[in-house]
Amino acid sequence: MDPLHAAALAGVGVVASALNTLAGGGSLLLVPALMLLGGGMSAAQANASSRVAILAQCVAGAATFARGGVTPVAAAKRIVPPTLVGALLGAWLATRLPDRVFEPLLIGTLGVMALAMLINPARFAPPPGAEPRQVSGAAAMAGLFVAGLYGGVLQAGAGLVFLAILAGGLRFDLVRANALKALVMLVYIAATVAVFAAAGLVNWVPAAFTSLGSVIGAWGAARVAMSPRGLLITRVVVVGAVIAMGVAIIVR
Repeated sequence: MDPLHAAALAGVGVVASALNTLAGGGSLLLVPALMLLGGGMSAAQANASSRVAILAQCVAGAATFARGGVTPVAAAKRIVPPTLVGALLGAWLATRLPDRVFEPLLIGTLGVMALAMLINPARFAPPPGAEPRQVSGAAAMAGLFVAGLYGGVLQAGAGLVFLAILAGGLRFDLVRANALKALVMLVYIAATVAVFAAAGLVNWVPAAFTSLGSVIGAWGAARVAMSPRGLLITRVVVVGAVIAMGVAIIVR
């Protein structure tokens, strides 16, 4: 692989994983970068290959948050199962969608998501002093299943969806919501990588370079999130990510 392209992919991995760890939307950088620099990948291959970098990011982020003692492990045990089922179904469906479907599906879904998030940014943060809610009930399970389904098919923007559920819906503060998101995504992304790899859609060499950058970005972002100003920085990044997503859709 061309050394400049490899370095560029690693750099994109750093930025995308930092954005994903603090908020979400990093796949909006990863997928186009892989298509542009990854040796002529199709949209389906780039969508699949980006999962390897996201998996590396989740390992680094989840481990860093766990060492910091901020991960709500008990809640994860209830959140993972419906999310994992949805993600496996979504990944299976993605391996059967024709390549021409991916771009309009991605743009259309993100457009709706960005509009909803811009209209109500409070979805990303619990009310002051709120206690986390119990993860139970049909509505919560259905929401997590749908979020996993979306992440299994596309992944781009899935971090923001989970942040809306975990912080806005279940009322975890942003630091713990991000720690929980990293752990939950670690499990379901590992499963989707296996599905895409079995389908022969993963291009491992470009994915390895983005993964290298992803580990560095996630480790640094998780440490920032747990710092004294971590909550403020996370709020700024979340708002910035939502605005950027909305602008990108409008410009598109």
